[in-house]
Amino acid sequence: MVLCSIGLVSGLAYLDLSRSTQENATIRLDRAARAAASMLHYGTNESFNPVFADSGEPIVIRVSEASAKQLLQPSEKLDGLIETIGKTNQGAANLFSWSSETRSFDRFATTFSHPKGEPPPAFSISEGHPAFASLSAGQPFAGNVPVQGRFRLAYMTPIVTDGGKLVGAIAVDVGWADDLTLAENRLKTRMASAAIVILFAVILVGGLFLRFELRPLRRLAKTADELATGTQPKRIPFTDRRDEIGDLAHGLERVTDLQDKLHKLAYTDPVTTAGNRARYFSDLSEALQRARSGTYSASLIHLDFNGFAKVNDTFGQQVGNRVLLQAYARLANIFGPSAQIARISADDFCILLPFDSKGAIAEDYAVQAIDMLSVPFQLEEGEIRVEPSIGIALLPQDAEDAETAHRMAGLALRAAKRNAGARYEFFSPPLNDRVQSEMLTETLLRAALQTRQLVLHYQPQVCPADGRLIGLEALLRWPHEKRGLIPPGEFIPIAEKTGLILDLGQYVLESACKQAAEWRQAGFEFGQVSINVSPLQFRQSNFADTVRQTLNDYGLPASYLCLEVTENVFVDTREQLVLNILSELQQIGVQLSLDDFGSGYSSLNYLHRLPFQELKIDRAFISGADTHPQREQLFEAIVRLGRSLGLRVIAEGAETAGEFALTVTHHCDGLQGYYCSPAVPANLIQSQLQSFRATLKASGIMNDSDRSSKKRA
Repeated sequence: MVLCSIGLVSGLAYLDLSRSTQENATIRLDRAARAAASMLHYGTNESFNPVFADSGEPIVIRVSEASAKQLLQPSEKLDGLIETIGKTNQGAANLFSWSSETRSFDRFATTFSHPKGEPPPAFSISEGHPAFASLSAGQPFAGNVPVQGRFRLAYMTPIVTDGGKLVGAIAVDVGWADDLTLAENRLKTRMASAAIVILFAVILVGGLFLRFELRPLRRLAKTADELATGTQPKRIPFTDRRDEIGDLAHGLERVTDLQDKLHKLAYTDPVTTAGNRARYFSDLSEALQRARSGTYSASLIHLDFNGFAKVNDTFGQQVGNRVLLQAYARLANIFGPSAQIARISADDFCILLPFDSKGAIAEDYAVQAIDMLSVPFQLEEGEIRVEPSIGIALLPQDAEDAETAHRMAGLALRAAKRNAGARYEFFSPPLNDRVQSEMLTETLLRAALQTRQLVLHYQPQVCPADGRLIGLEALLRWPHEKRGLIPPGEFIPIAEKTGLILDLGQYVLESACKQAAEWRQAGFEFGQVSINVSPLQFRQSNFADTVRQTLNDYGLPASYLCLEVTENVFVDTREQLVLNILSELQQIGVQLSLDDFGSGYSSLNYLHRLPFQELKIDRAFISGADTHPQREQLFEAIVRLGRSLGLRVIAEGAETAGEFALTVTHHCDGLQGYYCSPAVPANLIQSQLQSFRATLKASGIMNDSDRSSKKRA
């Protein structure tokens, strides 16, 4: 702004001076032209008669035709007159005669002289001279003309006869053109110099002033940089000022408060006030970075509660949150202020213990945490118990980055959950190997599903009384070209963990229905085909529709299909959802079987409320019951219980002749086990049954059982 002001003032002054200089030069030139015309007129006894324009400047000088030639010749009188004109105008004066032959104006009288006193050199105005065009046309010329390599400001008037014939010209000037603008140029130089000096002075003073005035802004900018890097300043300066700096400081103070609130929201769990997942991984990354220096170590504890979802389902999420809050209070009391505790998900807590390289501190705290968290939580809604499990990883021995460390602690936690007697586990390399193996199995299982490598084998269910086939249970088998026959116990848990069990379940349902439809069309009396249903399938609200659609696709009546479910279907699944799905399946007409009866903790509760048609007794109740009277009594009681409820009773796992005879003695409706037949491909079912009947007939078990039954009757 200052620079623009200086430039504007200087420019206006220069323009004014330039205009004044130009006006003065024009006035001097006009006066010189008038004076020259008048002096030439009166100095030659009116032989030269000037003609003036309305504005007063001479436009032409007339001479008589007769005297023109005589007048325009060198003479002492004209030389003197020209000398006088030059001195009067303080410039030069020249007389020219026109030569029609050379078409030039030739000088014959001048005020110029040779430096050595000799006559001046000849000079002519010819074509190319700035004034030639005007003079040759009988018009005056005013402007700069070249003389000796420079320019002079001249006025030239043509001399013509009374008849208008061009005979010569008179030229007067007021000096060298650059001399006339000397003052202008000098002032321009001075103004430029002054402007530069003023500009530098303004810059210097302004810079010092701005430096002084911007010092508060620099301090506030430094504070803003600290905020940007995550450092919380102790106080914001200049908040006591009442100017714009104070307003800016107050704004920065509000930003600081907002940042503090956002920091708490970003890194604090709203339920427990512990650190959240973001804080946990930040602290974990920082701890591992310090551990790389070799002077720091830590242990990482991953804790959660088995079946905590039941608390939310039973009492509601608000009660569950209060349990978590009390759990955090107990953990904080155990681990103390040096530990960094975070809640990373629903009931998952992670605790970072510094300077615990061998895990001794972590192990001691883990025992305390398990004991204290196992104490029931007393709430208004009642007494709530949770079962904690803990996984421990050592840093940096077990992992060098945060993601790996968290994964290793999680592996240890899952190992603690699997081991019935162990409530806490340390990470060990075999745990990681197991995970890698599970990941490989998952990958291969996905490929096997896509390429339909999985096959169904069928295990017969026979009537113990007569050996008649009453049903077949479809069991999934996975033959692998390199690993051989992969047992279901290896891939089914992985499928349930990864969600692949839904695809496997659908695959089994479709394959079993297709095979049953083919048997039915071929006239093979197989009774019914049973398939196992995963609890995850029961969490699909459209499961019943899927079963109905599959039966329709293969044209199989619903009564030929039996769905076997275990008591695990009620774990982590709303009971009402299970009841709704079972009712829909019953309406469709499929048979429903409660599998592995007796292995759960509340089987009797399910039996009288759920629409089952079949009860499958777990192998644990028949194994060895033929040689242990107490076991036989328990087995008999379970069979009578099922039959009293109107259920078809199937005994699973009979592997010996004595166990088979036991099912005959106690009037089981069906038997399934290796004594009858293992699970075999569909094309071997009939031959396997024939072999079993032959064995049964040869052993005489069935006849003895019949006689025993008739005798009791």
